[in-house]
Amino acid sequence: MGYRRGSAKGRGLGKVGGKPVAIALLAAVVSACSGGGGGGGGSTPDGGGKAAEKKEPVELTFYSESGDFDTEGFMNMFGNKIKEKFPHVTPRFIPRVTGTSMEKLITSGETLDIVYLSSGQTNFLTDVQLQYDISELIKTNKYDLSRLEPTTIDIQKMLAGGGIYGLPVFNNTITMFYNKDLFDKFGVAYPKDGMTWDAVYDLARQLARTDGSVKYQGFTLSMSHNMLVNQLSIPYTDKQNKVTFASDEFKKLFDMWTKFYHLPGNEVDSKTVSYTVQVNKFDQEKTIAIYLGLAALGPARFKDNFNWDVVSFPEWKDKPGIGPQPYPTYFYITKMSKKKEAAFEVISYLTSDEFQRHLARNGLFPALKNRDAMKEFGQDIPYLKTKNAAGFLPKTFAPPAAPSPFVSIGAKHLTTAFNSVLLKQKDINTALREAEEAANKEIQTKLSGN
Repeated sequence: MGYRRGSAKGRGLGKVGGKPVAIALLAAVVSACSGGGGGGGGSTPDGGGKAAEKKEPVELTFYSESGDFDTEGFMNMFGNKIKEKFPHVTPRFIPRVTGTSMEKLITSGETLDIVYLSSGQTNFLTDVQLQYDISELIKTNKYDLSRLEPTTIDIQKMLAGGGIYGLPVFNNTITMFYNKDLFDKFGVAYPKDGMTWDAVYDLARQLARTDGSVKYQGFTLSMSHNMLVNQLSIPYTDKQNKVTFASDEFKKLFDMWTKFYHLPGNEVDSKTVSYTVQVNKFDQEKTIAIYLGLAALGPARFKDNFNWDVVSFPEWKDKPGIGPQPYPTYFYITKMSKKKEAAFEVISYLTSDEFQRHLARNGLFPALKNRDAMKEFGQDIPYLKTKNAAGFLPKTFAPPAAPSPFVSIGAKHLTTAFNSVLLKQKDINTALREAEEAANKEIQTKLSGN
C-alpha cells in the first residue's frame, strides 16, 4: 500500500559546481571532503563499504520519480563520488522526463537497480512491487544502523512492516526562515533558536503592519508541509483509514496556526490566502518577515535572493526541545536488481561520514545521528556559508507519524478547512468537523472502488 506523506512539490534546484541538482526535501528537495572515521558500519570505520579490492566491472542504474536531477546534476552530486570510491562501478542515471514513469521503464525492459525517493514517495516503489527488504544485506555486511538518525529508521520499519527497504541518504524537515532586512527596518530583534510558539506570535504581532502603501505580514506558514511533519506526530488517518480532524490534537494545531492570521495587519484575503502567493510574498515581494516551511527551500529556492536566515522551529511549551518530524530521502535497492551486493555497497557508502560531509557542504541535510557533518553545511556554496546551520534541523525530531495511504485526500480537505478559518468564514470546530466528514466520505468511496 502506497505511503503518501507528500509530493515532490517544494523540491527545488540547487547547484554543485555550477550544475543543477535537487536539494530536497524534503524538500524537497534536494540537494568535498576526504575520509574520516567515526562510527562503525560495514567493513570500514564509518559505514562506507568494504575495503578496496579488484572487482569485476558493474553498471548500476539509478532512477527517481521526483525529477529533481538531470544526468549532469546527478553525476555531480552522487555519480562522480561513487566512481571515485568504486572504480569498477559505472553509475547510470535515467532522468525523470514528462511521460516517463517507473512502470513504463520496467515495461520497456529497463532493469532499475537503485531508486531514490522521499519517504512520502515510497508508493512509487510499492505500486509497481519493486520493494526489497535489505535486512539480510544489512546483517551479512555488518552495517551499523545505529549511525543513522533513529527516526529515519523508524519510518522505514513502518513502511516495510518491520523490515527495511532502503537507507536514508539525506534528510529534510521544516524550519523557521526570517527576512533580516524587515527585522532591521522595523527595529525588532532577530528571532533565536529555541523560541516557543508564543514568543514567535509576539514577534509576528510586532512585524505585522502597513508602512506607506505596503502591507507587511509578520508571519506565514505552509500548512500542508507543517501538517506533514507536525510536532505532535498526528497521522492523517488512523488504523481504520479514517481521518480524525475533529480531535483535540488537530484543534490544538489549528488553534495555534490560525491565530497568527487573525493578528491585526497579518490577515489574508481570498487573493492572498494560497500557499503559492504567501511564499512568493516572502521571497520575491519580501513583504513577510517570518515563514515556516521546508528547510530545503533555503538552499534550493531562496539562495542569495534576499537577506534571509534560519532559526530552529518553534517549540510547544509542553514539549521543550522537540522539533518537527523528519522527511528523509531513501536510496532503495529494487527487487529486480541482479546486482544487489554491489548496490548495497554503494548505498552504504552514501551514508558514510565522508559522503555525508560532501552532501552537507553542498546544501543537503545529512541523515546521520551524529551532527558533525552539519558543522560544514553549505561551505561549498557561498550564500550558505554565513547561515545559522544549527537552525535547519531540530535537536530532537518528533517521532514519525504512522503511514497513511490517503494523505493526498486528507491534505486537500484540511487545506480547505484551514483557509476557511483564515478567511473567517468558519470557526475551527465547524471547519474541522466538515473537513473530517468530507474526507472520510471520499476515502470510503475510494476503498469501495466506486
